[in-house]
Amino acid sequence: MRIERFQASQADAVSRIIRRNLIEINSRDYSQDRIDALVAYFSPEKIAENSQSQCTFVAIQDDQVVGTASLDNFGSAASPDYYAVTVFVLPELHGQGIGTRLMEAVESEARRLGAEKVTVRAAITAKGFYLKLGYSFRDGVEELDDNREYIMGKTIMR
Repeated sequence: MRIERFQASQADAVSRIIRRNLIEINSRDYSQDRIDALVAYFSPEKIAENSQSQCTFVAIQDDQVVGTASLDNFGSAASPDYYAVTVFVLPELHGQGIGTRLMEAVESEARRLGAEKVTVRAAITAKGFYLKLGYSFRDGVEELDDNREYIMGKTIMR
């Protein structure tokens, strides 16, 4: 398995991975309306568009895309605020270290850009994954925000 930068030709595969996770995993914790909206949003076209402003990685195994993760700056160039976003792995490959490798790539890129911290908006089912990677709850409080997500952060060393 290897991690590489996303290419536009991989948009269909990335979209399928995200949509499968939303339908098969995230639907356990979120309303059908929310899942439907996210499935509609994460079209191949939107994936390709988002990759223009995000640093998107893919995990490749046996020449197939099996996971994705992106780094996005929700701040400004002068005051960046880096978030790991759209972190998804094929459901049947969860627990095999692919997500960890993708997050290592995201954190490495954030570090290269001078970030001291990476933030995630963790889905309910992803909370344990991020805790294992050293992320902690914002202000030390384990609570869901209005989107039913945990805001978690990790200090990264340069």
